[in-house]
Order: sequence, then C-alpha cells, then structure tokens
Amino acid sequence: MSHGSCGPHLASLAHGSRMIDLKTNLRRHALERRDLVSPDEAHQASVIIRDAGLALVEKLAKIGDPVVSVYWPIRSEMNTRPLIEALCERGVTVALPVMSAVREPLVFRAFSPGDNLLKGPYGLSEPAADKDRLDPDVVFAPLAAFDRKGSRMGYGGGIYDATLASLRARHKVTAVGLAYAVQEAGAVPTEPHDQKLDYVITERETIRCG
Repeated sequence: MSHGSCGPHLASLAHGSRMIDLKTNLRRHALERRDLVSPDEAHQASVIIRDAGLALVEKLAKIGDPVVSVYWPIRSEMNTRPLIEALCERGVTVALPVMSAVREPLVFRAFSPGDNLLKGPYGLSEPAADKDRLDPDVVFAPLAAFDRKGSRMGYGGGIYDATLASLRARHKVTAVGLAYAVQEAGAVPTEPHDQKLDYVITERETIRCG
C-alpha cells in the first residue's frame, strides 16, 4: 500500500526533474547563441528593434495612451537604449523595472533620458525610489528563448511570470519579448505558471504570437 501511494509522488518528482533539465539545456544553448552576436550585429539589431518597437507602441496607442516599460540591458541582452530614447522623444510615458526579490513581481518607476540610474541589489540599473511608480500597459521583456506560440523562457527566477500575472490580474497588458532570431526554439517547455507573450520582436521580424 505504501509503495502504491508513493508512485504518483515519485512520478511527479521525475517529471519535475525532466522539466528542469529541458529548461536548463535550452536556456544554456540559447544564451550561448546570443553571446555569439557580434558588436556590429548587435548595433544593427538595436536600430531595427527601436523602429519595430516604436511602430508597435504607436499601433497600440491608437486605443489609449499606454505606459510602456522597457528593461535596461545587461550582458548580451538586446540593446534597448535606442528604443527608450525614441519612445521618450515621442512623448510616451516610459518606466523601467525595479527588482525586489526573486520570484516576486517587479515594480516600475518613471524614467526620462538624463535621469540618474542606481545600481540595484541584483546588479540592474534602476530609477531612484523617488520616481513615480507606474503600472505599465506594455511590457518589453528580455528572455533566453522563445517560440512562436508566445512561450517565453527567462533566466530561471520567475520574475517576469510573477510580474505579468500580477499586472494581468488588474488590467490588460501587452507583453513583448525582445530577442535575436537565434534565440527562437521550436517549442519552449512550459509550466502552468508561465505567462505568454503577445509579441516577439527580433532583428528579422515582429511575430504576433498565438
């Protein structure tokens, strides 16, 4: 009897272990490919992302005046600084994410070019605490890997999943992944808590997910 009762539990553990292995391997390979992007390719991609991101925000702005969150890039992430500058030049309200803890939702604070950014506890560049806290309508998110159904793999902290779940519980939010085309996967393994992207923009195309 005791062996039978352990069966489902062991099967669940085995499934969880396989999921972790799948995600770990996919994340590693996708980030390795991203790291191989040359500085010249990265610069060209940032210009394309700027124009495509601006066009998408302008399309979404036809039904309102959105607050737009854009991450400040680190490591080999897609460079979003040209996009941030272009949005601010168009008068769009821009916010940058502020991280409080792993697996906890991000908060967002207003940003304008020229504002001082502080180094957060997790190494991210973040607006100061005196900047207005905002709830974004559009969230541009970094990622490790993606697929065309909108499945996103981050860095393993679950931060953007928690953030999008929290925001979407309050109002409609458009989630946009920014990535290089080499980060695309045939299918990203998902779990029930994973939040879907509405769009992915790469240096090659804007993908409407679904």
